[in-house]
Amino acid sequence: MIRSNLSRTVSTLTGGAALLLAALLFVPQQAQAQRWLQTTQVIAPIESESATRALLDTLVNVIERKDSLMVRRSPQNAEKMSVSALQERLLDESGLGLSSSNQVFIDYRFAVNRDGFEEEITSLHFIFRPAGGNDEDINVMYINVKRDAWVEDVLNQKGTTLVTNEAALKPFREQLAFARVVRDTEAQIVEIGNRKVREGFEMKKRQLVDKITRLTYSSR
Repeated sequence: MIRSNLSRTVSTLTGGAALLLAALLFVPQQAQAQRWLQTTQVIAPIESESATRALLDTLVNVIERKDSLMVRRSPQNAEKMSVSALQERLLDESGLGLSSSNQVFIDYRFAVNRDGFEEEITSLHFIFRPAGGNDEDINVMYINVKRDAWVEDVLNQKGTTLVTNEAALKPFREQLAFARVVRDTEAQIVEIGNRKVREGFEMKKRQLVDKITRLTYSSR
């Protein structure tokens, strides 16, 4: 009887030790898997014939056909509302519509792990910025890409066709890649690592752009 109890005790300790060892081995592997992480925010203009304009028009088209989709006006506003309710509020408060947005904040997340370089768009915040810059921005629509699967589908499966080949679709995710946006448009980096970019940060911004560009092309 004593021998039986002793065997069970040893077995329990061995099992517990095995679980502890597995946990200790798992944590460092997870920590080592992600070698580099960076977030940044860009504000880009929404102009005629631009990728941002095409994306906005596509999003509006999708959500107008599905009134069950709930959206927010800004990251700070936790209230979600239907598209029709949002449109009514925008019209009543400022005479604007969803398509009136002329600027968009794009949040990016970059990571280097065992699988290589990864870039993702985590949120889109559409605003209307009055000409002259003297008046406050008007929040139009905020979308958390990570929480709304339908937006991921738009970014990955919808886009614009090439002028030289109308059968070839260029997805929005590719058109709004960080390196392309900051290089080909008048977009400005406004945050790096959740810190506002001030004057004198030109070197840091340039280093970030160069690094992301290098990682993007080396991962292809």
